[in-house]
Amino acid sequence: MTTLTMSPNTLSKIWCSRVSGFVLCSVLALSCSGCFALFVGAAGGAAGAVYVMGKLNDELNYEVRVVHNATVAALGELELKLLENKVDNLSAHVESEFADSEHVWIDLESLSDSRTSLTIRVGVTGNEVRARKIHDAIKRHLS
Repeated sequence: MTTLTMSPNTLSKIWCSRVSGFVLCSVLALSCSGCFALFVGAAGGAAGAVYVMGKLNDELNYEVRVVHNATVAALGELELKLLENKVDNLSAHVESEFADSEHVWIDLESLSDSRTSLTIRVGVTGNEVRARKIHDAIKRHLS
């Protein structure tokens, strides 16, 4: 009876090709499903704002009312009129509009006494460039 034997070099080549194929398939599956963007966004969340599914999300080390005041000031700086402005101790909702009628929604939620979640959406499908400009203006008014 004969037995097949493989050299260690051949076995390592087979193992490497299978592992690299698995890694490649995993990365492609995650990036095509949108999960990779969420994973990268979660990893980079501490570094700054993350744009996912038409919304710009950030967490700021300020109370809701402080971020709300900065939001109103930022919209004024950008010459965007307020259409809706609601605020309480735990949340705030601000709506505005660009001159070309593209709508802006800004939501604030208290995460703790001194931490606030900021969500900015511009337009029905999202406009990242404009959302980031609003975000930058808000951050300037917090400094």
